[in-house]
Amino acid sequence: MNIGESIKIALASIWNHKIRSLLTMLGIIIGVCAVIVIVAIGTGAKNQITEDLFSADKNKVELYYEPFMEEDTGEEIIWEEPELTEADLDALQSLPGVKIAIGTNSTWNSAIYDDKQMELEITGVGRDYFYGRNIKLLEGRYFATMDIDNVNRALMIDDYTRDKLFRDKDAIGEIIEVEGNPYKIIGVYKSTTPPEYRWDDSGEALMPRSTVSMMHFTPEIAEISVFAQSPEQLVETAELAAAHLTELKELESGHFTYWNMDEWEEEFASFYTTITLFIGSIASISLLVGGIGVMNIMLVSVTERTREIGLRKALGATRSRILLQFLIEAMTLTLLGGLIGIAIAVVVVTIAGQILPFMPVVSPLVAFIGASFSALIGVVFGILPANKASKLSPIDALRHE
Repeated sequence: MNIGESIKIALASIWNHKIRSLLTMLGIIIGVCAVIVIVAIGTGAKNQITEDLFSADKNKVELYYEPFMEEDTGEEIIWEEPELTEADLDALQSLPGVKIAIGTNSTWNSAIYDDKQMELEITGVGRDYFYGRNIKLLEGRYFATMDIDNVNRALMIDDYTRDKLFRDKDAIGEIIEVEGNPYKIIGVYKSTTPPEYRWDDSGEALMPRSTVSMMHFTPEIAEISVFAQSPEQLVETAELAAAHLTELKELESGHFTYWNMDEWEEEFASFYTTITLFIGSIASISLLVGGIGVMNIMLVSVTERTREIGLRKALGATRSRILLQFLIEAMTLTLLGGLIGIAIAVVVVTIAGQILPFMPVVSPLVAFIGASFSALIGVVFGILPANKASKLSPIDALRHE
């Protein structure tokens, strides 16, 4: 009897005991379905968050000063962060591979309009900021050169802040109070931060960096971001810019280096994948429970088919043939359960995609692993019943009632 005939016999046995087979497969179905759904939702959520947080500025790096450590003690050398100037930006701008270099500073403050108040993350910018960043203007205008040169109390707010403070009113030209000082709103731009990632329901705002420096006592250029001509040139450009800035400032106690969002993205993806697999592994416990159910039902099947086994042995079936037959039946049972679980998971994920704010992703690899693992469960938990069947004596089996 070949493997094809064994599979036909296995399918016939499953069909002849439909209810019992379905109940036996239930643990496998639930386990495979749960693992695939959890991984699909986890992957979809990870992709969406990655898109929201890391999709922008793929060709951007931020330069920062890093002091050297004392060789003997391992402690940082006492240092003062180098002052950054417009001339430094111009020097970086002239480097090959650099699309633009922008300087910013920042502060946090409360904004008050009428009886409404909210926290603002204020970024001080120059004109170069709007050439480097993809800031979409919704109303009003960008900062003009005179706003920056004259240290004007001009402010641009994001649409989230506009909706919170002004609701249906026109925000352009309105005056809001920041740290006790009046600022005129000249523009509204599309928010760069999704609402679900905001810190304590705070808003965003842009201000001339000269104004931030004077009003909030910060350096006019506290951070420098370099945009490469293309993402492929990013690392090479970043290393060149950091080395050039270190040379420009004639540093002895430290140097400029860089970091980019790719490093954060990799760490985030690794963390999220670990969490997803951990939760998925908990769900896979039901696969083991289903395997025990398969082993139990196969033991029952061996008892029910004792005379059949005796007859086959009397007709010349070897022990290995009987062993293989029952292993194939157990594997067919669990594999069928796994395939049903995959089909149900696809339906569940499709429905979930219409409800959730992101699209779950069913990985073909995960589905293949789920089906393979369910088949493996059948083999592992089918060994004991198959071994018991193969060891039956033909005479004793034929005498069995």
